[in-house]
Amino acid sequence: MKIKPIYIFNIFLIIIVLAMLFTPLHSYLEKLQGKLPNSEISSTKETVLTSEQYNIDLKGINTHDTNFQSFKEKKIFLNFWASWCEPCREEMPSIQKLYNRKKNEAQFVLIYMKDNQKEVMKFLQENHYDFPVYEAASPIDPELLPIVFPTTFIINEKGKILKKTEKAEDWSNFKF
Repeated sequence: MKIKPIYIFNIFLIIIVLAMLFTPLHSYLEKLQGKLPNSEISSTKETVLTSEQYNIDLKGINTHDTNFQSFKEKKIFLNFWASWCEPCREEMPSIQKLYNRKKNEAQFVLIYMKDNQKEVMKFLQENHYDFPVYEAASPIDPELLPIVFPTTFIINEKGKILKKTEKAEDWSNFKF
């Protein structure tokens, strides 16, 4: 008895679907899409940054060098991104609009990762972005270290993480 090619194809599709539903691949794919419940931290959960988590040396790309601790006790918009990341590129215009509106009310800390500094500078100049961009010059605590790009944290003056988003978002009308 000869097996028809359509049966082989159907069995192959079933195996792929099962692998996506019942293996770590499923949760990885959902995480990439930002659909897991932990992709956002609600304001009711008490997640407060420690002094160790604030201790990140930052090399300024279009601003001065600093340490993340200098932003302690201030509202912070913390974004991890890369110039090659399409969702990151999509949300940048809205971040620029938010920066233009709120730069006197909150600290903006955009940290590029897994990228080339020349490419980052070129990207910023071509798009006329002037929000402060940094490169992390010291290790980042694993709880802040992004798994996907973009990852954004909204942190209040007490160091409480009010929001964590692991996907692109329209930030232009965000209220702190």
